Amino acid sequence: MKANSESYDAQIQGLKDAHEEEVQKREELHLKYRLTLGKIREKYDLEEKNLSLQKKRKVKEIIKETKDNPDEIDKKIENLFGFTSAD
Repeated sequence: MKANSESYDAQIQGLKDAHEEEVQKREELHLKYRLTLGKIREKYDLEEKNLSLQKKRKVKEIIKETKDNPDEIDKKIENLFGFTSAD
């Protein structure tokens, strides 16, 4: 009887240890996920900012080049951003 009880206790302890290890691995993976997601967001924000600055520079350049021709400004800006103005 005592041997059965000890065997049972050992099995229970083994299951508890395995569960704790699984929980720890899950927490580590979740942390890694959050850190990776944060890095991706930072990189996206930086790329978006750079793209926005490039487009602003391009718009200024278009306006400077075609300042006396509003229709040409419209066409070039429409092409740059991929939309058309309402007539």
